[in-house]
Amino acid sequence: MVLDDLYCGNISPAEQVVPHEKKYRKLHRYTGELLTELEEKLSEEQMELVNQFHTHVIDVHCMELEAHFQYGFSLGMMLMKEVHTLLDEYPRKN
Repeated sequence: MVLDDLYCGNISPAEQVVPHEKKYRKLHRYTGELLTELEEKLSEEQMELVNQFHTHVIDVHCMELEAHFQYGFSLGMMLMKEVHTLLDEYPRKN
């Protein structure tokens, strides 16, 4: 059950959801290739800056994803509430 998984901490959308599009895989692979090329061409000190930058970009992106998830989930709940309210206002016809 979803409630059991949620309670036990088994649901982690950020770790479980990965795009399946070919374009995503291609871009992800290309990013790795670029990083390898930078490692080959830059000094250790320069590469450390690149790694720090990369870490900060990932941190910012994760925060954005979390905010989008929270907003989307809240919006979905508000829609459900509104639908239930409307259904309660209009009696069902049998």
